[in-house]
Amino acid sequence: MHFSRKVVLVFSVIVLAPLLLLYGVTIALVYNQTLNSLESLCSLEVHMNEEKIYENIQSLELIDKMIRANRDLLLFITSPENRNEPDVIRTIMDESLTLERILSAEPSMYAIRVFTNSNFVPERFPVILHSDREKLADLSEWEFNYKAKFLGFMDAQMLPSVCLTRELLNGKRPIGWIQLSMRMENFFPFLHREPTPYQHDFVLKVDESESGRKISQIYCNSGVCTSLKLSEAELNQFTKKIFAEGAGENFITKIGGKSTVVSWRYMPRLGIVIAHSCEMAIVRKYEITMFFVFLAMVFMGIGFLTIVRYTANRLFNGIYSLMKGMKRVNEGELGVQIPVEAENEVGEAQQTFNAMTKQLSVQIEQIKTEQQLIADTEMKAMQNQINAHFLYNVLETIHMQAVLADNDDISKSILMLGKMMRYCLRWRIHTVTLESEMEYIQSYVYILNLRNDYEITLNFEIPDNLREIKIPKMILQPFVENAFIHGIEPLAKNTEIRIYTELEESTKKLWLCVQDFGAGMTESKLEEIRSYLADEKYERDSTGSIGIKNIQQRLLMFYGAEYRVEIKSALGKGTTVRVPLSIEEQFPDRAR
Repeated sequence: MHFSRKVVLVFSVIVLAPLLLLYGVTIALVYNQTLNSLESLCSLEVHMNEEKIYENIQSLELIDKMIRANRDLLLFITSPENRNEPDVIRTIMDESLTLERILSAEPSMYAIRVFTNSNFVPERFPVILHSDREKLADLSEWEFNYKAKFLGFMDAQMLPSVCLTRELLNGKRPIGWIQLSMRMENFFPFLHREPTPYQHDFVLKVDESESGRKISQIYCNSGVCTSLKLSEAELNQFTKKIFAEGAGENFITKIGGKSTVVSWRYMPRLGIVIAHSCEMAIVRKYEITMFFVFLAMVFMGIGFLTIVRYTANRLFNGIYSLMKGMKRVNEGELGVQIPVEAENEVGEAQQTFNAMTKQLSVQIEQIKTEQQLIADTEMKAMQNQINAHFLYNVLETIHMQAVLADNDDISKSILMLGKMMRYCLRWRIHTVTLESEMEYIQSYVYILNLRNDYEITLNFEIPDNLREIKIPKMILQPFVENAFIHGIEPLAKNTEIRIYTELEESTKKLWLCVQDFGAGMTESKLEEIRSYLADEKYERDSTGSIGIKNIQQRLLMFYGAEYRVEIKSALGKGTTVRVPLSIEEQFPDRAR
């Protein structure tokens, strides 16, 4: 396969594959997020509805306990025949009033009825009634959509309600029944909210038999729900998903032929299932949108491949012409020229190639000239080195003559000068031990003391374990020289130069310090020197000596930009120079 086609294929795969993967992942994430949002919404609604139902159950059972705790009422219903007629009338009036007060104190309550098995207790409609008015034993503990048809002349007491019916006992003796009711719209307030297009609340009545659990009624609004249309097959499927072993609290099913997310809770105490459903119409709309997005991406991909192929062909044609031209140069055809086909980067490369071949012969001649110059320079450097060695050998001869003449002062002076020259002549060596630098400084100070009528005392306060560390050559002597010229010589009296070290663990630096007790300098002069050192522009010292700028430049080259010379000075008190070295360079184990 041609290289340009490989590039088109690889580039297309690199670009389109992640886009397709991103598209698929985005679809999956958004779909799952939408589905999770619907499930969370349904679960929240069911949870709130469940809490409201339990709150209503607690209200009914609390009133049931209050009535059962009324010992006067229980004794009255148990043996009314033992009381005289005025006492019976007074008691029935008092107890009826108590029950009516309880009813009025709880607005959500619909009715409170106490049924008595004794015909000696007069009825007090609608709170105290005889048990034979309703087949109470046939009623379930919890009845839904219950209507008190035995109160035919009291229409207000015949609205559909949730009814709690329990037998009333005095000890173990049945004496009647307590029936408490709450209107359906108060017990199931969520069934009576304004319906939304895609959401439904409903309550399923569950009948348990030997064959298993079966949903018998679906309550919605004030009666049996007709807006939620379930076929027989859908109802059976609905029941299986709810009561299947290990079933979760959310599932997706078909309701009225539409995919729907359902969240539910089974309340065995009431024998009902409360549920909330959300149609997946939003998800379906999203799926249609994603389909059209996919088609758009397909057309965009085809267009992208076409553009990439056209661009790659134009680009590689120019590159191929460059490759052919380079092959001809490699074969020895140095003056080859190639056509410039475009005004872009490839065209610029072609123009550069043509210019390169034109200048190639000139460059070869220049290289020959430069090689000759390098050879001449190396020869001159060798000659200079030979001259310096000759001077050093002469000094050695004079030293031997002084020794033979027993002139120790002259011998020692020449010996010190010879050591200094030997140290300086090693021009190819860039790093030395701190001990070598100290010896050189000792020789230098010895020579200084020869020419002055005052004495400079040199004190080294350097631990033995630091004397063999490697440092840049001639890094301390220039500061000793500056201390003599600018600090000590103006005062012309006995003084001291102190050289010591400071280890700074926090910055991983070892500081070599040179301190004199000479004239010092003003703050303005100190700032001038600091600014001079802060300028990182490379500068050659034209005097032939090594200046402080040269030391700063070598520190930057050896260790980095954060290694800078520090100078402190006070007029009349002296100057301290601190030269930083890297702990990592000197003590790699300690630096870690």
